Amino acid sequence: MTGIPPSAPRAPRAARATLVDVATAAGTSASTVSRVLHGGAGVTDELSERVRRAARELGYSVNRQARTLRRGKDTAIGVACEDFTIPFFGRIVAQVERAAHERGYGVVITCAGAGRSEEEAVEPLLSRSVAGLVVATGTAGAPEGYLAELAAELPVVQVDAPAPSASSDTVGIDNEAAGRLLTEHLIAHGHRRILFVGSGPAATTVEIRRRGYEAAMRAAGLEPVSTMLGYLPSETTERAVAVLRELTDPGAQDGGITAVLSGVARVTMGLASAMAHLGLRDLAFAAIDDLAGADAFSPPLTVLEQDVEAIGARAAQLLFARIDGDRTPPVHEQVPLKLIVRGSGELPPRAPR
Repeated sequence: MTGIPPSAPRAPRAARATLVDVATAAGTSASTVSRVLHGGAGVTDELSERVRRAARELGYSVNRQARTLRRGKDTAIGVACEDFTIPFFGRIVAQVERAAHERGYGVVITCAGAGRSEEEAVEPLLSRSVAGLVVATGTAGAPEGYLAELAAELPVVQVDAPAPSASSDTVGIDNEAAGRLLTEHLIAHGHRRILFVGSGPAATTVEIRRRGYEAAMRAAGLEPVSTMLGYLPSETTERAVAVLRELTDPGAQDGGITAVLSGVARVTMGLASAMAHLGLRDLAFAAIDDLAGADAFSPPLTVLEQDVEAIGARAAQLLFARIDGDRTPPVHEQVPLKLIVRGSGELPPRAPR
């Protein structure tokens, strides 16, 4: 008798097939695969058989728990966000969940993580039989083609989208105006050497805010200066200390910067900690997006705030209108910004040392 000796190591288990794997093998989209495997309508018999054959060959198993959610229609919506540790995304989810609860829907949530694409965040939701999606990843993400393909088969609303979409509703703010308006506020208080600080190139909306800052600086005949601190809180303070130590040096060209503009909440705390560490209490500081406790800063932090609750509530309203059958063209809505003056952004330029 032959066989594998007891001491022989087992062969590694193959990675579990995903919805995307089945879609690739069947030559169709992940959303179509989800519809076929979870009983959705509007798929031809030929395509349905091709998908099921690919699923069998790959050993893909349908999510049984998601199947039990079906009662003639989908009873849950999906929310793909970037990171729960960022208050913006948590507040969006809270508003969407509240609206869903009022309508008897559940909410399934995934987090992509900083710098990942919408596809990586959305794909796990497609096996959960959701009736629609709110996508709030805050990144450039996958090309328009990916979300457009999804929006052709189920309702999709994008939150904090960098631009209007031809395929789905979008809700957010005018990010370029945000960068421009806060820069103009600092300029109006006498500042000519202003540093813009962002996170990184994957945060498309932050890059657009930087464009607004640069436009305002150049319109005033001033030279833009910007830097990126990254995405991890553990890194931002250390990098901010190094950047501010160099750029606020009295021996630097023009005597160093006199004001700092934070383009996103994830780097604001790092900047505040670095300024305290370096004793830069006379350095003007303003930020896009408010923070819990910002009024306790010394001096209290001036911010340009977006109404996150209004954005989340409107995204949910648009999504459920689409679920209920609204087929009007996609809309791109921008929620107004509010300047909250607290003192840090109104400090006068530092006197040369």
